[in-house]
Amino acid sequence: MKLRYFAIVALTVAINLGSTHLALADQQSLSPGANITAAGTSGGESNSGDCGFVAATPNHIIDIAEDLPYVVIKVQTSGAPTLLIEGPAGRYCVLPEGGGGNLQFSGYAPSGTYNIYVGDREQGQHSYNLSILGRAN
Repeated sequence: MKLRYFAIVALTVAINLGSTHLALADQQSLSPGANITAAGTSGGESNSGDCGFVAATPNHIIDIAEDLPYVVIKVQTSGAPTLLIEGPAGRYCVLPEGGGGNLQFSGYAPSGTYNIYVGDREQGQHSYNLSILGRAN
């Protein structure tokens, strides 16, 4: 009986710890002319296949209500960073050019939900700063 009770308690704790990351995902809305800034920790246990190791859930979820002609997403961090963006137009992986920890993605952003993962090619974890700028024209 004690073993069954222990198993139920352990399972409950595991479920709660696993869902805590979901609850902590930074979800924001971006409108034309708006800026978003955020911080977090890069990397994770999930191998994305082509964009390093990322968290099991997005670091940030960005909702864009209307098409943005131009959006800029920047990440500043150390280590071997990656930026994985999944959205209505597809999946994009950004790797640093020439070493260093500055990553940037820019271009047209159709309306919808964007999952943003800040990963690491060497499975490291580093503090990062994220900035997103949405321009109307």
